[in-house]
Amino acid sequence: MTAAPAPGGADGAWPLTVTAPGPAPEGASALASLVHPLDPDTFRTAYWQRRPLHVQGPPDRFRDLFTLADLRAAVARQHELGLLIRASGDREGDGGAAGAHVAVEAADVADHLRRGASICVEPIERAAPRVASLAARLRSELGHHGDAGVKCYLSPHGYGFNTHFDAHVVTTLQLDGHKRWRVSRAPGVPFPLGNAFADAEGNVRYIGRAPSSVRPWERPEIAEEEFAEILLGPGDVLCLPAGTWHNAKAVGHSLAVNIAFAPADVLKLLTDAVRSRLQEREVWRSGLPASGGAPGEAARFLLDRREELIAELRALPLDDDLLATAMSGSQVTAAARMAAQTASADASGDDRLLQCVLTVTDVRAAAEWYERVLGCRVLAAIPEFGWVELASPVPGVSIGLSEIPTAGVTGGAVLDFRVDDLERTRDLLDRDAATPPTRMRAVAGVARFLEAYDIDGNRLMFYQPDDQERD
Repeated sequence: MTAAPAPGGADGAWPLTVTAPGPAPEGASALASLVHPLDPDTFRTAYWQRRPLHVQGPPDRFRDLFTLADLRAAVARQHELGLLIRASGDREGDGGAAGAHVAVEAADVADHLRRGASICVEPIERAAPRVASLAARLRSELGHHGDAGVKCYLSPHGYGFNTHFDAHVVTTLQLDGHKRWRVSRAPGVPFPLGNAFADAEGNVRYIGRAPSSVRPWERPEIAEEEFAEILLGPGDVLCLPAGTWHNAKAVGHSLAVNIAFAPADVLKLLTDAVRSRLQEREVWRSGLPASGGAPGEAARFLLDRREELIAELRALPLDDDLLATAMSGSQVTAAARMAAQTASADASGDDRLLQCVLTVTDVRAAAEWYERVLGCRVLAAIPEFGWVELASPVPGVSIGLSEIPTAGVTGGAVLDFRVDDLERTRDLLDRDAATPPTRMRAVAGVARFLEAYDIDGNRLMFYQPDDQERD
């Protein structure tokens, strides 16, 4: 094995780019082949989850891994394999803010590419056994305790993705064509709690989270003028730690696969391990005791439960079984959730004719409100991109919720629902603590109307015709 390069530069920094003089030695492992001329131990200790690494490799080393023909075959089996296909209109010179990444059907992929868009397909390992095998071997050799999923990106010239960071390690294998990356030299937020992008004003916006929930340490300064520029060609590898700012645009065209290594949720791993035992005890299922206005009793109850929890955690065996749980890859990606939901909607014969899109500040809270108050059900969700689609009470009409920092409207379209019992609807809305007050009005001989708002200030209307029977 070729020795790793020594730290270079006046400050002793590890180099961003290393160049392989040729193929890895025969018989090298998957990880050793990928990071050659570095040795795997140097990669794990000096680069992995710490700093970006660009490896210039032999141009033909991924020749048999995955091809454009393989991608076409995978796209044709979209619903059979449960693949999510997204299109991004992000392009060079568009201002830099990350745009909407919309789910598309296989039949529409060619049109999106012709009009100008990047296509992302995931989880592509379902259609590519060689890619799936490589991802599994890398995960094993790294000893990565967490999920590993694979996406494929196809981009025409100038298209790709604008400035953002991901909550997982990004490992890109350039298969064909070229792509110009601009990356921060260190993570903007080490191990962030979610994906984020830079908006048009250069502010940090987390996907699927209300701005008010973002803490100061999660809002780093973005100095794009200090980003390193890297041109990936066939055979190259780029590995970015979680939280590393980057944008990428094709030069000519680009076909690449991205192996994403998500960190295991340590808090969930430990709490899940003791949850089942604690839930066997009645005292953990009973909730807080009725204190009769004396808060001291509830506080003492919580203190006792805290001590029990600490004792259970101390007694928890940190053995191979617990680590095997972390290695099981049980985390479900947004892509898999949405693909499953879409397949379920297709199987149920859902026939959506019209979608009404509303802007909200917290897509999870808004979706819960529409489910709780209006009886909607989730059809599809991409929390990482702040998007949920719900089936409305009106056949053929769905409601799209799109998260932006300042939501709600004072004009424009209004969702207007016909109901059988306006008083019951008003009572239902007024009893919900999170719902703004409603207002009733009537047009004699025509209908009575109930004016309402959702939790983001979007206007809603409910009406009952005057000729309708009333109880």
